[in-house]
Amino acid sequence: MKMAERRRSVLMLINYYCFAMMIASICLLESPGLTCADRNFVLKTCNNTDTPDLCAQILLSDPRSVNATDVRGLTDIALDIAARSADSASSHASDLSDKYEGLPEQEPLDLCKEGWSEAADDLRDAHEQVDEANYTAAARIIGEAVDNGNVCEKAFADDGLKSVMADVDKTTSDQVVLAMDLISLLNVP
Repeated sequence: MKMAERRRSVLMLINYYCFAMMIASICLLESPGLTCADRNFVLKTCNNTDTPDLCAQILLSDPRSVNATDVRGLTDIALDIAARSADSASSHASDLSDKYEGLPEQEPLDLCKEGWSEAADDLRDAHEQVDEANYTAAARIIGEAVDNGNVCEKAFADDGLKSVMADVDKTTSDQVVLAMDLISLLNVP
């Protein structure tokens, strides 16, 4: 008798598991419709920025963006993306500085490392200001991040060198500027 009860328990557990998987599958099949609607919110918001296509490309690269319900949420995501990118640019500049040790590119690369590191810190500070709904301060701080990021390309130009950071700088600068565009949608004077 115990064996029959055990089989029955196992069969019930299997049936329960199959039912749960079926429900989960149905929910997953339904979620693309929701994602599409939320994707449309991102696209609609991006149409109000200076670079709508770039905005959509950057925001939709982060899966959290389809869950954003307002511009502030998208701004938070944009700031996170830009801060991570600035950290990555700083790290990349540091790696390249080691590679170019003793060469003319080393000094501009060291400035790139410092500039992008400071920009990342600025972006995290701006994020705190957005969380406190202090959008004017956040915009000012993001402006400082833009300035700190511009140090890199300026350092190469000042030394008459071709930038070995141009692609990274462009990508990261675009992300920082997007954060500024989204802040401006939060009614900053």
